[in-house]
Amino acid sequence: MKCGALLLSLFFSSFIDIEAFTSRTQKQATRSHSESAAKASSNTIQYANRCSDPETSSQSEEGNNNMTAADTMLFGRFKILASQIFHKTEHSFALVNLRPLVPGHVLVVSNRIAPLLDDLHDHEYDDLWKTVRKVQRALKTKYNCDAFNVAVQDGESAGQSVPHVHIHILPRYRGDLERNDDIYDQLEMWAPREEDSQKKKRLEVPDDSERRDRTLEEMAEEASIYQSLMKQSE
Repeated sequence: MKCGALLLSLFFSSFIDIEAFTSRTQKQATRSHSESAAKASSNTIQYANRCSDPETSSQSEEGNNNMTAADTMLFGRFKILASQIFHKTEHSFALVNLRPLVPGHVLVVSNRIAPLLDDLHDHEYDDLWKTVRKVQRALKTKYNCDAFNVAVQDGESAGQSVPHVHIHILPRYRGDLERNDDIYDQLEMWAPREEDSQKKKRLEVPDDSERRDRTLEEMAEEASIYQSLMKQSE
């Protein structure tokens, strides 16, 4: 009888211990889950605040893993946010302009940072110009323009302000400028930032009245030189 009572007492004691352990484990799991959820929520809020802050959203800090490579692209030394990029391909991207010369003035840029067109591989070069054509079609739909300026400043001496291949696309209309060639002067002085623009020198171009037509012989001689050079490059 005493033996049975002892066994019954041990059974209830073990059951109480198991029930207490289970309850304690459940409480710990609930508390851990709540802490993790709160931490995740805090991280999300902090990241959202950083993204909405125009000063911190464009900063590049070492150890900041919240901004991934997919979120930004580089245009030379400038970080371009994903919100400014409206088209991407395997080798090119198109972005809106910080300082547009006309409405719809955008840039098409090679993904790889290369200063000159000749630095691009053939597949990058082809992709770049196919992207230009695709962007033109989109801009024509948006602005109902009847023409475009498509311009490349291929090197610093040509007015390139950012040593990274980029193509300017500008929607144009008949009579939109008093002097049509003014657009080239504006492009020559264009730079992503005002201080960069002020450093550029203007190219002095003779007035049309000061230029003379060359003779057919002069032009044929020049064409012959280029023809020989083209054959050498094949």
